[in-house]
Amino acid sequence: MPDTQAPGFMVEIAQRAFAAHEITVEYQVLPWLRALYGTQVGRYSAVIGATKVEAPDFVFPAQEQGRAANSFWVESDNAWQYRGLASLQEVSLGVMGGYSYSEEIEAYINDENNVGRITVLSGNTPLERGLNMLKRKRIDVLLEDANVMHHWLRLNGALDQYRRAGSVGQGENFKRLYIAFSPEHDMSATYARWLSEYMTEARASGELAQLLAKYGLTDWRSGETREDNAVR
Repeated sequence: MPDTQAPGFMVEIAQRAFAAHEITVEYQVLPWLRALYGTQVGRYSAVIGATKVEAPDFVFPAQEQGRAANSFWVESDNAWQYRGLASLQEVSLGVMGGYSYSEEIEAYINDENNVGRITVLSGNTPLERGLNMLKRKRIDVLLEDANVMHHWLRLNGALDQYRRAGSVGQGENFKRLYIAFSPEHDMSATYARWLSEYMTEARASGELAQLLAKYGLTDWRSGETREDNAVR
């Protein structure tokens, strides 16, 4: 069941943005590819945390609702550090199925010569599966967004069990995360506009900063980089 107290900052952004228009946001936790497909065909109104690379034909707000900082994670006693693609040849890597990381990383993942070193995680709880595989030494490194990992580690009291071992260099189209709306819904453009308006108002009033602080984060437009928000 979704966590109603801390469902994720983007879920809360959506809830607050649409509450002003007397719309209740209902959300489901789904495998990522199923969520994208369901939104594309109109089964769902929107998907949370999409990039324009992953969903090019969706309806996007003018402002992003977050920034990605895809990072490599290892157990705290593992000295491995990401030093470019060559360093990935040394380890077995877990990645989230259907996620967009960067052109370089996706080329590595899709290279048939690397199949034996890569585990693609799917299902409703791929992060938990990946961390379990790290503990059981079935993979050496897990690739996951820093804010997602930070939130999970804080909730589960595991901040000292894992460390960030480098990050993926990403272009803007891979960094910007949106609540992206279905191309099949007539109200999608209106919803996207309302969401952008909320982002502007919440940023100016301090509401956005307060919401992000609940998750141990700061506003990505505040002058700090996304990596400043990540677990050290």
